[in-house]
Amino acid sequence: MPENTQGNNEARLLTDERFLRKIAYLYYEDGHSQEAIAEMEFCSRQTVSKALQKAKDRGIVRISIVPDLRTGYLRNLSRDVRVQLGLEDLILVAGRNMNTITAQNLLEDVVADISSAAADYLDQMLTDSDILAISGGRTFMRTLLRHLKPTKVLPHMQVVATIGFVESRTSFGDANLIAYDLARAYGANHLWFPCPAFLPDRKLLHDIRQLPIIKEAYEMMMRANIVVLGLWTPDTNNDLIRRGILSREQLQTLDAYQPVVDINHWVFDNTGRCINEIAKSFPYTLSGLEIPHLKEKIQQSNTKVILVAGGSPSYIPAIRAALKAGIANILVTDHTTAQFLLEEE
Repeated sequence: MPENTQGNNEARLLTDERFLRKIAYLYYEDGHSQEAIAEMEFCSRQTVSKALQKAKDRGIVRISIVPDLRTGYLRNLSRDVRVQLGLEDLILVAGRNMNTITAQNLLEDVVADISSAAADYLDQMLTDSDILAISGGRTFMRTLLRHLKPTKVLPHMQVVATIGFVESRTSFGDANLIAYDLARAYGANHLWFPCPAFLPDRKLLHDIRQLPIIKEAYEMMMRANIVVLGLWTPDTNNDLIRRGILSREQLQTLDAYQPVVDINHWVFDNTGRCINEIAKSFPYTLSGLEIPHLKEKIQQSNTKVILVAGGSPSYIPAIRAALKAGIANILVTDHTTAQFLLEEE
C-alpha cells in the first residue's frame, strides 16, 4: 500500500468514534492482543495502539482502580449479556438490590446513573452527519438531557422526535421538547413534528402525512441513523386514562393481550409480538415512528437504536420484550437488571 494512502486511511479511522469504540471493546472487553485486532480490522498495530490512546483521550475508555473481583465480574457480565442477547453494545452502571422495592418503584440514584451513562455514550457517538430521533419521557430522557455535557458543536446534525404531541399542552417530557432541547445543546438543526400522536384511523394518518410540515419531519424520522428510546410499563397506563388520552374501554382492549412494555404507545407482549399489529380491532393509530419497523432498520442498515431503562423490577420483563422484538441493538442499564436479563433468558 502506498505510504500516503496508508496514512490517509489511518487518519480517517482515528477520527471515527465508532472505530475507536470497537477497538476498545476488542482490546479491553474481549481480551484480544493489539496484533490480533490489527489482523481482524485490516490495519497496522500502530493504528490500533493510537486508537486505544484516542479512546482514552476522548473518554471512551476510562481507567479507574476498583476491587479486582468487581471489575472482573462486571466485565464478564457485560460480555455475557451482550453476546447472549445479541446486542451490538451494552453499557452497564452499578445497580442496587431490588428485593426491597415494589415492582412499580424506581431507584432514583440508579436512574440518574443510567441516564448519565447514556448521555456520555450518546455524546461520544454523535457526529455532524447524523440524524437523531429521540423519544420523550420525564424519567430517563429528561434526566439524560440534564446530565448531557456536549463536547462538540454539530451544526449539520439533524434532530427530530419519534412521536407527536399526546396532549394539546406540552409537558416537560414531550418528545418534541426533548428533541428541541437536545438540538440546542449541540447547535444542531431541529424539526418539530407538530402532529397528534393518536389518530382514529389509517386513512387520516395517510392524509395528515401529506401535509408538507408533517411530511418533512416524518421523512427525517424515517432516515434517522441513531434512535434513542425510553420505555413504559403497563402500570403507567392508568395515567393515560386520568389525563383523558385513552378510555378505560380502550385500555381493556389492550390488557386482553397482556402487554408488558409500551414504547411510544406501541405495545408488545412478553414474546416480543407487537399488539398494535396483531389485535383485530386496535383502539388507535399512531402518527410517529413505527417502532416495530426498527427491527428491519437494524438488520438492513447501520442504524443504532439505544434503549435506556433500568433501576426497577418492572423494567426487566419490559426490556426483555423489547429485545425479543428486535427493536434495539444497544442497551444502557444497571448491572442488577442485566443479571436478571441473563438469568431468565
